[in-house]
Amino acid sequence: MAKVIFWLYRYWPLLILTLLAGFLRFYRLETNLQFLGDQGRDALIIKRLLIDHDLPFIGPITSVGNFYLGPLYYYLMAPFLWLFNFNPVGPAFATALIGVLTVPALYFVTQAMFSSRVALIAAFLYAFGSVPVLQTRGAWNPNPMPIVALGIIFSLYHLIIKRHYHWLSVLTICLAVALQLHYIILFLAPFLLWQFIRYPQKSRVVRYLWLPLVIFLVLNLPLILFEIKNNFVNSKGLLYYFRSSGYVEFSLWQKIKDITGRSETVIGMVLGFGEHYSLLRAWVTRLIGAGIIILLFKRPARSTILLTQYLFISLLALVFYRGSVYPHYLGFLYPAVFMLTALVLSKFTGKYLILAVLPVLFFLTTNLASIKTDLLTNHGNLKSSVITADRINQDIDKHGYPDFNLVLIDDTHDYRAMGFRYFLELQGKKALGVDNYKAAQAVYVISPYPQVDVTNIPVWEIKSTWPSRETEKWEFKDSENIYKIEPL
Repeated sequence: MAKVIFWLYRYWPLLILTLLAGFLRFYRLETNLQFLGDQGRDALIIKRLLIDHDLPFIGPITSVGNFYLGPLYYYLMAPFLWLFNFNPVGPAFATALIGVLTVPALYFVTQAMFSSRVALIAAFLYAFGSVPVLQTRGAWNPNPMPIVALGIIFSLYHLIIKRHYHWLSVLTICLAVALQLHYIILFLAPFLLWQFIRYPQKSRVVRYLWLPLVIFLVLNLPLILFEIKNNFVNSKGLLYYFRSSGYVEFSLWQKIKDITGRSETVIGMVLGFGEHYSLLRAWVTRLIGAGIIILLFKRPARSTILLTQYLFISLLALVFYRGSVYPHYLGFLYPAVFMLTALVLSKFTGKYLILAVLPVLFFLTTNLASIKTDLLTNHGNLKSSVITADRINQDIDKHGYPDFNLVLIDDTHDYRAMGFRYFLELQGKKALGVDNYKAAQAVYVISPYPQVDVTNIPVWEIKSTWPSRETEKWEFKDSENIYKIEPL
């Protein structure tokens, strides 16, 4: 008991920060939860895993390219969907919980690498950062990435600086998990290759490689089996995407110019100063970047050099990515950005303390404003999705349709209506496959907007029903509108 009291006394600021982080991540979670196409697809796969024992060998398809992630995300979320009685808030709860646990994890990793002062600042910034908060208020495969990235950083610290070779296995586990959460982790490859090239005792590392290789293969076994069975379609898709996206093109001057934009994305956006360019975001990035550079000229600790290389080599790798970079892409850089920002701020002490306090207050004001807007004004679609699915279920029971299908017309372009399929399947009504609309006796078109002539909406899912006609429609204020199409 005395040890517990001592621990609470010692870490009471961290405990308060963790509780506040929990409030921001859990407050009105179900009310604000967006259950969109990706979440509906994932919930369907996890439901079939739990109830139908249909074990997935591949994970979610990537938003760009034509390749799949590993299935680990489904396995991780399955217990939470089951614990919440197949309510999709279960995986969202799990993601939020991971987000909360990242705060103390960040503290203790930063404390080990730097100091308690830096650790407290980093935990404070992360607890109130609008990007980490909002990215963990929903179930999506990239969202747990920051805590995995923290494991990568801490493993590298022990492996490279402390020469603890058994941490190579921990690093491998973290990298294998990260690879199944989002392929953007591949942009860490140049940094890892650089560390291996300059590592002074490669032979000792090689001797420890057998166990990490076994771990990596085991964690990726389902995806490897899928690749073998399907003629390596995933690997081919990944290679084709890199070639077709212009990665082979190189203009040194253009890449130098791109560094500015990417740095503003990696630092300014992650710190909560907007997804799009602004003078404020640009100056925040410049000041933090300048502070990091100054630290490097003042006999920095090896941990500072390691973390700086982690961030800036990854930033340089991202320069070669020609697509847009969104906040959820950068989860593997969140810990480095917050740790280095905290390290810069920690250097202002004594009469210069105000130079750290004012930026922190400005950060807090800006980020809490964004969080407040999202938590209090945004409303999720979970409740209306349940109501809409129930209304469709009643009409199916009324007419006894053995075969039906769904179409969603809204701004998400989830034409296959995966979220509604999930709730109908929970009620024992399994829609036809997403490639089979012609055989349906009834196709329910779902839309939040009133539609005049649904049969003429120019999407493949509706065109596949031709010749057809609209036979019934229901328009509501409390949920999506429903239009029924039947073949002629």
